[in-house]
Amino acid sequence: MINPRPLPRSHRPDFWLPDLAGFEGPLYLAIADALAADISAGRLAAGIRLPTHRDLAEAVGVTVGTITRAYAEAARRGLVDGTVGRGTFVRRRHEPVASAEVIAHLDHSQSPAGVINLSVNRPAMGPQIEALRQTLGELTAAPELADWLGYTYPAGQPRHRAAGAAWLARSGLSVRPEQVVVTAGCQNAQTISLMAVTRPGDVLLTEALAYPGLTSLARHLGLELEPVAMDGEGIVPAAFDAACRGGGRRFAYLTPTVQNPTMAVMGEARRREIAAISRRHDVVVIEDDVHGFLYDGPALPPLASLIPERVLFVTSVSKSVLPALRVGYLAVPQVMVEQATEAIRVACLMAPPLMAEVVSRWILDGTAERLTRWQIEETKARVDLADRILGLQLGRSAIKPFHLWVTLDGGRRAEDVVAAARDVGVQIAGSAAFAVRRGDRLPEALRISVSGAADQATLATGLERLAPLLAAIPSRPALV
Repeated sequence: MINPRPLPRSHRPDFWLPDLAGFEGPLYLAIADALAADISAGRLAAGIRLPTHRDLAEAVGVTVGTITRAYAEAARRGLVDGTVGRGTFVRRRHEPVASAEVIAHLDHSQSPAGVINLSVNRPAMGPQIEALRQTLGELTAAPELADWLGYTYPAGQPRHRAAGAAWLARSGLSVRPEQVVVTAGCQNAQTISLMAVTRPGDVLLTEALAYPGLTSLARHLGLELEPVAMDGEGIVPAAFDAACRGGGRRFAYLTPTVQNPTMAVMGEARRREIAAISRRHDVVVIEDDVHGFLYDGPALPPLASLIPERVLFVTSVSKSVLPALRVGYLAVPQVMVEQATEAIRVACLMAPPLMAEVVSRWILDGTAERLTRWQIEETKARVDLADRILGLQLGRSAIKPFHLWVTLDGGRRAEDVVAAARDVGVQIAGSAAFAVRRGDRLPEALRISVSGAADQATLATGLERLAPLLAAIPSRPALV
């Protein structure tokens, strides 16, 4: 129980001081709860600048670290926003937040009544349902059923690892089954890969705009994310080389094929340049290929095939086949297999063997490929729909993405368009939500997920609501 003794107020009338009476739990959570209560009660107006970490720590009688954690928790809840050098401010209501948790929260199918959620990338549903119904029936009648219901090897059963190696070949990567770790989806593969090679305090280089789940994961693992400049092909070699020359920059998380959110695809020459820089500076790379199946252009070599001794390659079937089958694959250099195995043992003990068996059967009998092709065709149809309604003319691209990345000209702010979309009942995301580091200069851009709607009719309704907003402002469609 927090000490209910009333805290003295500062002599400055604008100095916010939390009243911690009645709040339980760790001090940083109590401070965040007190802040939330004051905002909810109207005692703290939007735009108010909060005390500095040091000033509030001295007034409350706690460490600066406690205040830092309290402000971080408040930011996670969407209560405040802050920029280094400017301070921490109470957010305006409905103002987008640049934290990872906001997009993580939006990435679900549950939205308020009448609101169409185009902020989430998720695969469409169709023939997967009948395929799963049939396969589950076969599994229940199989004499080996007990083999998939108990504990198994942390890295996965040999049959499941072999199926994973076959699936990785689809991405242009040839590895032995012994190098494959079966994971509980791509997010788990990301976690396992970072746990296997990094330690708290390490610096992790990544693209300046990145999947928010990575931002959240890095923070929870105690890693320092350092953004690297991007262009139309993703990470810029000169900027990457300069970052690698900094002390302690030994790890990078990169998405060469269909980067989220910019949709950038790294050409072969760029890949070889990035690979050479990684080898020269002894950088270990985690390569994310979860959206790679949406690229339909000339074959490109994975970084893992160019520098196999220093790349951990992660992917899954969540986007291409079925999200509920939490099965992913992590391919690692042979010398890192034991590290990765130990990491999955610590994180989740094992991937669900029953789900791994479903996916393995589908990979080996062609069902996974068939469902992936259906997903690609459905996505193409949705992109064509967006072309017709929004006039973005993306149909000739080699990428048929789950989302559109629309950059804004004319000084219009992405957060204004996001708020206007919300007013007409559509959820989309602005570029700030993908910022690796707050305060960095970002493109004013929107991520509009054509895969977010339940069906094409719902998508059409959402796009028709957005069309006037996009037509009324200077804008240009862009894959990057």
